[in-house]
Amino acid sequence: MARFRLRPATALVLACVGLYVAAAAQVRSGRGTALSLAFDAVSTPPLALVAALSSLWDDVTSGRHDLKTTLGDVRDLRREVAELRQSNQLLAAELAAMRQGSRLLAGLPTLSENASVAQVVARDLFVTHTMVLDRGARHGVALDAPVLGETGVLGRVDRVYGASCRVQLLTHPAAAAAARPVGFDAEGLLEGGDQPRLTGLPPYTEVSAETAVVTTGSEGIYPPGLLLGVTGESHTEGLFTSVKVILAARPAEAIVVAILPAGRGQP
Repeated sequence: MARFRLRPATALVLACVGLYVAAAAQVRSGRGTALSLAFDAVSTPPLALVAALSSLWDDVTSGRHDLKTTLGDVRDLRREVAELRQSNQLLAAELAAMRQGSRLLAGLPTLSENASVAQVVARDLFVTHTMVLDRGARHGVALDAPVLGETGVLGRVDRVYGASCRVQLLTHPAAAAAARPVGFDAEGLLEGGDQPRLTGLPPYTEVSAETAVVTTGSEGIYPPGLLLGVTGESHTEGLFTSVKVILAARPAEAIVVAILPAGRGQP
């Protein structure tokens, strides 16, 4: 078994240091002994840290920093913001509809008295070329009633339900309307489709581009004088002239439309 032995010189040094520390520990000041002051200086930072941690734990457990409550408040605020955003969008849509309806009726001074204002609730512009309105038989809507947008004729009612109706747009391949270019006595037939055109005009009829095309009413559906669109290029096909027509009404932008009474065209 190994034994630890101090050399005489080393033992003397340790003894002196011990006596010095013991003597220093007995030295008093106004705040205590030197040993107690040294202990306080060493132990103060850990004790302060322990006290701070204890205070923080008390805050958390007492609910002042309750994480669940804070997260719940954040979720509630986010939900309220989403609801406000949705309400603002609905109000903006209603305001846009009111403005469009007002402009629509203002542009039809001779027809607005008998017109029924309806809102577009659905549309299929590429397959069936139709739109659905929120007015139907119970509102007095009848088959073949003309439907107008803010900038021109959209089409006619081809199906009527109790509280709604369907509109066949002029872009439908089967759509047609008696029409003429403004400034011409000759009448033709506006044929619908993806590229509407005015057919049946006398051969070699020269029609300038961007000439307004209006209804004549001879088909018995559309009242005369309603804007259908403007002309594009024209060419002669056999015994008649065919003119490309750029439709004035834009179904994609229609929010509110006017439904005219059916049978107002000239029979």
